[in-house]
Amino acid sequence: MNRRHKILGIVALSLLPLALHAQSEHQAFRLASPYEPFGSARSAALSGAMGAVGSDVSSIIRNPAGISLFRGANRLSFTLQGDSRSNEANWYGQGSSTTDNFKVRFQEFSYQIGTNRASRGRLSFAFAIRNAGRYDRTLNASASLSGQSGFSSLADYAAARTNNGRYDFGTSSRADDKFSLEYLQDPKRSANDSDLPFISIFGAGAGWIAPKAGERRYQSNYTVPMSQTSLVYRERGSITDYDFALGVEVDDALHLGIVGTLSSLDHELNTYYEERYGQQGRLSLQNVRTTSGFGGRLGAGLLYEPLDGLRLGASIYTPTFYSMRESFRAVSEGQRRGFTDGRASLDYSPEQSYRLRGAWRFGLSGAYLIGQYGFLSVDYDYATLGHLRLSDAPTYDSFGNDVGDDAGFEEDNARLKTNYQGVHTVRIGAEALLSSRVSLRGGYRYSSSPIKNAGLKGMNATTEVLVPGPTVHYSLPDAVNSFSAGLGWRVSPSVTLDLAYVYTQQKGRTFAFPYVSDYGTSLNPRSNTTQAVTPRTPEARDGLQAIKETNTRHQAVATVSFRF
Repeated sequence: MNRRHKILGIVALSLLPLALHAQSEHQAFRLASPYEPFGSARSAALSGAMGAVGSDVSSIIRNPAGISLFRGANRLSFTLQGDSRSNEANWYGQGSSTTDNFKVRFQEFSYQIGTNRASRGRLSFAFAIRNAGRYDRTLNASASLSGQSGFSSLADYAAARTNNGRYDFGTSSRADDKFSLEYLQDPKRSANDSDLPFISIFGAGAGWIAPKAGERRYQSNYTVPMSQTSLVYRERGSITDYDFALGVEVDDALHLGIVGTLSSLDHELNTYYEERYGQQGRLSLQNVRTTSGFGGRLGAGLLYEPLDGLRLGASIYTPTFYSMRESFRAVSEGQRRGFTDGRASLDYSPEQSYRLRGAWRFGLSGAYLIGQYGFLSVDYDYATLGHLRLSDAPTYDSFGNDVGDDAGFEEDNARLKTNYQGVHTVRIGAEALLSSRVSLRGGYRYSSSPIKNAGLKGMNATTEVLVPGPTVHYSLPDAVNSFSAGLGWRVSPSVTLDLAYVYTQQKGRTFAFPYVSDYGTSLNPRSNTTQAVTPRTPEARDGLQAIKETNTRHQAVATVSFRF
């Protein structure tokens, strides 16, 4: 292979994901990110530093070996959680805020059979249903851009995506038909064409873009400066886990445990974006994307007590292997002075099925019991968010063999490794026994930023992010800081009440649409043969500046446990 063809091959590979995918690099990252379950109020009060503490069913989240420390009896627990969230946003120096009202929801139900050497030997069992993560966020931001310049509009982005898709076809005789304005403007026909970027269909249908005279490339129909922009971004959904755990007390010093988890996921993203151009016109894009998934994972751990009062633990959890289903509906509109208004809509997209592999988690933990006065605990874990993986849904041949692969996701998976990194989390917890019936608890958690690529760390992204379909808006979270406190009260020998409060703050950035390199300038107006064109640097399409966010969450957690 000569150098020229190598370059063209790399360019073509980089443009493959511009086709009609309902899933993408960023979608995989968002769906796999919120896993931070607390479980019981005791666990919440300790900021989840339960890996070496054990006994509580919630400890299986950090180390399943911990359930073998609960001895003798059985225990039934029920946990409720109430929370409220607020989001402070700043866009081009203009602030806004949104608040979600306080809501009380189910958090965890668990049943535990403790270790009893006299009747059951050295085994213990636990079952739990838990809310393992919530997608619960509202962003409402707007900015006046009078006098601002140096950025592209959504119309420019749609034109660039269209040019790149057209460029990727090279010498294909179908390119002129597929990327004609008439074909793109008919969503009923073009939406079923897997070779087309969805944003091209909605941009052409609403009149945002049009072919440049005499050339095989598209350009924006909005030539006057943007005067105002706004974005409403609402995310809802949850992850529910079903845990089945077994603990083994090998001897007084060594404890082992395994856990199998079934996990269900529901996610909905509703967005509305608008650009205004004074008296000259406007454009808008509305999306509703729904995703559901079901999968499972395994976990294993050990606890070792080398000295009286000192516990050391280690754990490993496989990724959750999800089978996913996804669909969306979208509406685009465009108005320009002196032109007919445009509109494109798709009530229900073709449902997409695919597989998502989540992150591996590795944990180390330690706890020191200070006699009858309480304990200190520290947990560390590492989640491999940079190794998330997308692949096709299972496809079976006549012999029943799964022949599905990730052929359509090479670039998405490569960018997951390039753009994101593993997350380091440290949890510190302490419990003080004020009396035989009352205990006081506190904790702290820090999780590092999952963003790896330097091109995504500033207020103006300088590298591409692959987004799904016409859902062009994307969010990048930063580090998390969390503080917690709580109280435990043994109401009677068989009844315990635990309470906790958790304060969490996380900063982040949301972009209206990604940066993109436009290869349209390299198209030859006289020939389909892109190889004949002298290589040029593609034109950079810089998006709007990021919206700076500060997300704050207040949680109140209550657990009632019955021992029998």
